[in-house]
This record gives sequence, structure tokens and C-alpha cells, in this order.
Amino acid sequence: MNYTIVIRKASTGAYVASCPTVPECHAQGDNYEECLATAKEALELCIEYMRDKGIPLPEEVGRETVAIAS
Repeated sequence: MNYTIVIRKASTGAYVASCPTVPECHAQGDNYEECLATAKEALELCIEYMRDKGIPLPEEVGRETVAIAS
């Protein structure tokens, strides 16, 4: 099962991650690698919770990166 994780650098310097398909999944880290590892762990816990509660797992339908003119 594959999910997209979005990572951004916060104004504080920390890295913050979220999963658009699983909005309950958030994580942070002091660097990119730590943030990604923490986000993967958080996503696994969210999926485990959904399975335990009988909640259908969300599926990504597509993913696009778009450019916005500034």
C-alpha cells in the first residue's frame, strides 16, 4: 500500500509532514530524514487503528504536482 507524504519546512526550522489521504496523520522532525521516518511510523499507526476499528482504508486515486504563476 502506498501513500503520499508531504513534507515542508516550518518557519521554526523544523520539518512538518502530513498525509493528504489520511488527514489524521501528522509528524515532525528536526531534519528531513527524521521527519520522513516519523511520518511513516505515524501513518502505520493510523492504518493499524483504522484496521482495528473496521474503518475502510482510504485509497489514493491520483497525484499531480501543479505550478502556480507568482
